[in-house]
Amino acid sequence: MAFPGRPSSPARRGPAAALSGHGRAVNAVAFSPDGRLLASGSTDRSVILWDVTDSSHPARAATLTGHHRAVNTVAFSPDGRLLASGSTDRSVILWDVTDLAAPARTAVLVHDRPGLLFRDGWRQGGVHAVGFGPDGRYIACAADRAVTIWDLRDLARPSRCARVTHHRRVWRSGPVLSVAFSPDGRLLASGSDGDRDTGVLWDVGEPTRPVRTAVVRPQARDWPKTLSSGGAPAVHSIGFSPEGRLLATGSGDLGVVSGTYGSWRRGAVTVWDITDPAHPVRKGAGSLPLGGSGNTGRMYAVAFSPDGRLLASGCENAAVTLWDVTDPAQPAPAAHLTGHRKAVRGLVFSPDGRMLAAGGAGPTVSLWETS
Repeated sequence: MAFPGRPSSPARRGPAAALSGHGRAVNAVAFSPDGRLLASGSTDRSVILWDVTDSSHPARAATLTGHHRAVNTVAFSPDGRLLASGSTDRSVILWDVTDLAAPARTAVLVHDRPGLLFRDGWRQGGVHAVGFGPDGRYIACAADRAVTIWDLRDLARPSRCARVTHHRRVWRSGPVLSVAFSPDGRLLASGSDGDRDTGVLWDVGEPTRPVRTAVVRPQARDWPKTLSSGGAPAVHSIGFSPEGRLLATGSGDLGVVSGTYGSWRRGAVTVWDITDPAHPVRKGAGSLPLGGSGNTGRMYAVAFSPDGRLLASGCENAAVTLWDVTDPAQPAPAAHLTGHRKAVRGLVFSPDGRMLAAGGAGPTVSLWETS
């Protein structure tokens, strides 16, 4: 990997390619396990599969349509045979992508409409995130205020096996924005908005009975005392390191200064040691300046590199940063990746770590070479 040390002046690098094909914002990106395909999901209701075998000349391989509203999330199964796409229409479509000339819809997972609706900026309800378990037998879906786990062992009839919320009183829970299985499949992490327990670790050794193990709550003690949410900053994104020892959260919130019309945004990348899942330890955090005093911008996306030495973050001010996390207690900017012009909503490393893809508020997917 590039950037092995801690340079005093982080390198700046432009994208190797910009993939144009969507008509509206790109909300999510995902690489196939073999690294040959990149999937992008968009507000234009479509998913595009890109052949990135030659990263300097990516080509559109297929376009998947079927959702009635924005596609918010995409994920490949561990064997690469299935692609899951989740949408504001509250459905997750499972696509068989083994034959790119004729991708087939395998199943549709429909999530219940919540009793209370909400709006969260560009998120308008529905399915915000999906994640396959490491063996491909289960998929977790962050749908509105809950995390739902589906059993996919019989693809002809997927079954809902568990549903959990961050708060006992659902009306006090905010939207669940992110979800991820640990590499060994024993833990599930979820991030949300609107409650003090914005990050939760679940023991899913028995997927039908998830057990809350711990709460990871980004700190707000250095924020203005007039924090409008009254709780912990929202966890917009969450991810495990490849060996499963570390957990990263991308957080942030919007605050309004009491008695004035002023406002600020502040966010951070936080790294947690979860060697003991019942007692996560906050190791270190990093943030970037956004233009105004007190502003850093909400961190909408985080992703570990396959070797675990780098952590990528994507911010609402379009900043894409590679953090050196070889010492998790002191995350240090290793590089700033330039060229992305609008808020970053999704980030993913290729399986070999040589590429990083980003999607965001614009219709273009940015692709950088990291080595």
